[in-house]
Amino acid sequence: MALVIWIIYGLVNAAVMRAPDAPSGLQWTGLQGIGAAIGSFLLLPLASFDLADTVSGSEVLRFVGWALVMGLAGSWLTTWFWVFASRRLPLALAAQLIVAETVFGLAYGFMFEGRLRSPAETIGAALRVASVCVATAAFNTPRGSTQRLASP
Repeated sequence: MALVIWIIYGLVNAAVMRAPDAPSGLQWTGLQGIGAAIGSFLLLPLASFDLADTVSGSEVLRFVGWALVMGLAGSWLTTWFWVFASRRLPLALAAQLIVAETVFGLAYGFMFEGRLRSPAETIGAALRVASVCVATAAFNTPRGSTQRLASP
């Protein structure tokens, strides 16, 4: 289901940004941020507040502060970059950029767990990055070109 949602998002985002009356990148990013905030508030009743009795008020404020910083820097700013890229790149190439989310998610997960990657995890992440590099190279190769890439 998550893959389907990402595909729909990519298609809708590209269609909106390429439309003749497309909103500015900042407007579109702001609308997405407002939508995400509304969705978050709707999910708030499902959150667990069991830890509320075990943390201090200063810890709660610190958490809320970091959540705001990460929301603005990590979500809003990256969404604006995504909108910027999707306006200028073909959809098939812009979709490749999502691999960064997976690779950084893995890196943050390993840091959180305090462990190094296994060989299989390293190979998997490297293959994902390599596939994006190959796709980027394919888009940079002129169509109908019979030239082969020569090694230096």
